[in-house]
Amino acid sequence: MIAFIRGKLAGVLEGSVLLDVGGIGYKVHVPLSFLNNLTALGGEVMLHTHLAVREDDLSLYGFREHGELDFFLKLLNVAGIGPRGALAILTIFSPGELARAIIDEDIPLLTRVPGIGKKTAGRIILELKDKVSRLALEQDQEDTGRLNMDAVEALEALGYPAAESRRAVQEALRGFEQRPPAAELVKASLRLLVKA
Repeated sequence: MIAFIRGKLAGVLEGSVLLDVGGIGYKVHVPLSFLNNLTALGGEVMLHTHLAVREDDLSLYGFREHGELDFFLKLLNVAGIGPRGALAILTIFSPGELARAIIDEDIPLLTRVPGIGKKTAGRIILELKDKVSRLALEQDQEDTGRLNMDAVEALEALGYPAAESRRAVQEALRGFEQRPPAAELVKASLRLLVKA
């Protein structure tokens, strides 16, 4: 099958990207969180992919990180969850956040995903709890560390000292229930720095 795809970003559609790979355009469905962090048109994009085959459809699903693809494949094995449902879940949660919700058996959190009710959330927990490893939680901590560094570097680029930038980012993070997008974290940190 198609394990990964690398090409130039040729366009953005609702919930998917068009990649030009050697003159052939591939439509790849991606999490909405991926669309928020895209490079400019013409920039190179590499995605780990899964080809979903149905009687009347071939659809390609892509993810920036291999951990996201692993979780996508695990979700596809849960009864009642298809590719679009799995993609919706990974739009809302990072692999680490999803692992934490499953390990903690947090049904109310999982039902925040459109189309996921209490029964489906319970099935996700029941079928994946043994398959979810602490590695996903560790990956989430790494991702959070990378997000923090990106925010600190953005503030430094705006002329703020490194120590003040780190302090502002740490304080801003306390104001979010879930890991925010990088742009939101930078804005919240800037608000704190301007007040100081």
